[in-house]
Amino acid sequence: MIRRLLVLLSLCAAVLLIPAGIASAHPLGNFSVNHYHALHLHPDRIDLKSIVDIAEIPTLQEASRPAGSQCDDLAKALRARVDDQALIWSVRSSAVEFPQGQANLTTTRLTCDLTAPARITEPVTVMFSDSYRADRVGWHEITAVGTEVKLDSPVPATSVSNELRSYPEDLLSSPLDVREVVIKAEPGVGSAPAAATAQASDGGFGLAAKFNDLVGTADLTLWLGILAVFLALVLGASHAALPGHGKTVIAAYLVGRKGTAKDAVMVGATVTLTHTAGVLILGLLISVSSVLAGESVLRWLGVASGLLITGVGIFLVRSALRQRSGNGHGHGHGHGHGHGHRFSKAGLLGLGVAGGLVPSPSALVVLLGAIALGRTWFGVLLVLAYGIGMAGMLTAAGLLLVRLRDRMDRLSNRIQRYTRFTPILTSVMVLVVGSGLTIRALAG
Repeated sequence: MIRRLLVLLSLCAAVLLIPAGIASAHPLGNFSVNHYHALHLHPDRIDLKSIVDIAEIPTLQEASRPAGSQCDDLAKALRARVDDQALIWSVRSSAVEFPQGQANLTTTRLTCDLTAPARITEPVTVMFSDSYRADRVGWHEITAVGTEVKLDSPVPATSVSNELRSYPEDLLSSPLDVREVVIKAEPGVGSAPAAATAQASDGGFGLAAKFNDLVGTADLTLWLGILAVFLALVLGASHAALPGHGKTVIAAYLVGRKGTAKDAVMVGATVTLTHTAGVLILGLLISVSSVLAGESVLRWLGVASGLLITGVGIFLVRSALRQRSGNGHGHGHGHGHGHGHRFSKAGLLGLGVAGGLVPSPSALVVLLGAIALGRTWFGVLLVLAYGIGMAGMLTAAGLLLVRLRDRMDRLSNRIQRYTRFTPILTSVMVLVVGSGLTIRALAG
């Protein structure tokens, strides 16, 4: 039964993770602020077209402001020099759009046309840098062309993302992060800007995108609500099937510490409660604060999760080494057993908390989308279903491991000789994984 459940959940995850063929509209997630700057050099000036594409969550956090004032702020954060001459940008035109994003939340697309006087009548060095909203994660792209100005430029003449409309899938694993450029320029034959030919992205991943559309529908019927809850369960399960979420350490703990089926269920329940509470609290904070950087919160929660797993790993290693050396029975059977039992429960709860401590951004978007439509209760229900789906996958995997371990224990003594080292190996695995998660979170 457990094996069939795992197969079913894995198939659902595979369906959900099939790409739609086009990269997501915000490749670095719903917290991202993406930048594109197109420099156009003339003998007497430099024109600049700057586009800022703001994803759903930072758009929700910020109050609407006129495009002109936003472009003024942007111009102040852009630095440019021609040799030793600092350029002063002025706004020629501005425009702001609010395209619909996931879960009926809006995004922001700010377009600013800037210009600055400059003299390029002899060979010069042009420096340009962007420090606008540097605290936000996102795509950073710069292009440069010249009219009657010859360029020796390290950046291309055309945008690879069609001005932040579609992104090359081969670059998503290592997104562009070009925030400054140094260009050699001199009078000569320039390179006229070419028109972009890429098609705009429709964004999303298969069924996951359809789920977000379903949550944001204006006419929510009973059957659509039931379908949304079911999809939230499947999405949570598929999310838990991806790398991370403490599956490795939970598996190691259950195998190495002789965990039971009850222990596996306890971990799953703890993951559900922790993840649901984390999404609700972070969603509340984002709704009331315009300065809170959600991705920074997720990063530090990732650090806390890694440290928690590392602490459990350190204790497990010490405990396994004491048992190997025979010192674990020095305080008497009753005391040793009671201490180990207490830590076993505390360790399980710790791993469950670590597995659900980092809220899923997709669950957060669903909650915020439901709140924006006045359906807070429905958003909370979907977040809970999402957490239950995660817990179901983790619990099913844990139960399967417990069952396999029990079968291994019934094998011949020859094989059991090698299982003596299981507690040490699994304890070291928990320690290594926890340390790796902490380092990865600190590195951003």
